Amino acid sequence: MRFFYGEKNILRALEEAAFWKNQEAEHTDVIIEIVPDLEDEFVERLEEYKEVFNSTEARIVQYMEAAVNCMNNLSPEMYQNIMNVINMSIRQSQVFVDFLGMLLRDSDAVNNNPVAQVVINHIRRESEYFIGIVTAFLSASCNRQNNFDNMRYYR
Repeated sequence: MRFFYGEKNILRALEEAAFWKNQEAEHTDVIIEIVPDLEDEFVERLEEYKEVFNSTEARIVQYMEAAVNCMNNLSPEMYQNIMNVINMSIRQSQVFVDFLGMLLRDSDAVNNNPVAQVVINHIRRESEYFIGIVTAFLSASCNRQNNFDNMRYYR
């Protein structure tokens, strides 16, 4: 994700979050497909994650549409709501990454399937990428906001 979108960085972060929630939802299907003998408890968890990711993606799309409709002139409340959903997306992805680590460690079906291990590790790295890139965005946004607040304070 590039950081030169200025005031539209928040929309860019929303686009990233929507894309990655969609990816993570699809990844749950991939895991179920490549590990046909996956234990029921893990299948159920993957199905739950898929629902959560789809729900979060839908919520993010609503915020994107609202931001576009107000021409990115976000109220403080809307800005905070967007930041909250972005932070929630990061937390979801971290929980998913942790689950994938547990799946690799605890599932006999995965441990007996070398292809599944490679694919799950790849999926985990992709979610970690999302966490890293959006965390960097949030850090940059916080620094910009603090600089703005400091400039306003010294005027």
